Amino acid sequence: MSTSGYRSKLKEYEELDEDELLATLSSEELQELERELADIQPDDSIPIGLRQKDQTLKIPTGAFDRDALLKYWEDENKKLLQDQKGVLSCPPSERDFTFTFIVTISLKHAADVLQIPLQDECHQEKKGVIGGTRRTEPSSQSLERSSERLSGNPIVIDKALEQILRDEPTMTEVNLNNIEDVSPETLLRFAEALCTNTHVHVFSLANTHADDRVAFAISQMLCENRSIRTLNIESNFVSGQGLLLLLAALRHNGTLVELRFHNQRHICGGKVEMEMVQLLKENSTLLKLGYQFELPGPRMAATGILTRNQDQQRQRRLQQKKDVSL
Repeated sequence: MSTSGYRSKLKEYEELDEDELLATLSSEELQELERELADIQPDDSIPIGLRQKDQTLKIPTGAFDRDALLKYWEDENKKLLQDQKGVLSCPPSERDFTFTFIVTISLKHAADVLQIPLQDECHQEKKGVIGGTRRTEPSSQSLERSSERLSGNPIVIDKALEQILRDEPTMTEVNLNNIEDVSPETLLRFAEALCTNTHVHVFSLANTHADDRVAFAISQMLCENRSIRTLNIESNFVSGQGLLLLLAALRHNGTLVELRFHNQRHICGGKVEMEMVQLLKENSTLLKLGYQFELPGPRMAATGILTRNQDQQRQRRLQQKKDVSL
């Protein structure tokens, strides 16, 4: 295709006088030309966030000082940083207990959390002392729960605790699901009471705002309890470290067959899921796991482990039938 016509037209524009052309433009056209040139070749000395031109045509209805607004937010951010530094500098006894506990668990995780050798801490919890801070036991009045809850759970907290402590044979299931007014201290008392119970087979505390403190207490309970077969701690605030504590407790437990801990507020991540699989490999009694792995590798490995356990369980049943027939 010939480009001679295109080149001839370009020569016409080269002969134009730019000063004469600019003189014929109106003020509005000059302003539009300046905006176009600013967009094509912006000033590098101006920060990117300030290069956007004001395109508002509406007349301001009040006084607005952009610099004063930026200074206000800068001062507010400085105050927040100072408050955070003040919290971190105060002694542990004056901080929030939950924050202190999670930090302690994170620091101990690499050395001994997965081995669960913290028997001294367990005894201190039973006495009401954790990390040098005395936990106030809730009064009997605070343990009384109305049967007319929004969740519809009719369990009476204090009565259920008494039945567990007395090890009543009729108390075979503890269902605390969706109780909106249960405190973490009450959940800790349930875990402590179940340590020596021999009749409860199902323990459910889904959607009860359970945190890592509760997960730690339940892991210690699983090391001692030999009757619970189903544990449901779904839809709570347990972190990945707390879930690893529960799985590590299975090393010392041979009765739990179903464990459900899906839908936690904290995201576990790939590293925690890989550690979960390593802990599951050491267990041969768990048959059901209520957790959806995010990574395909740990998901397939966990499925294989559960299939292995189910096959071993089936073989044990067949062997028992043969022994009985003989």
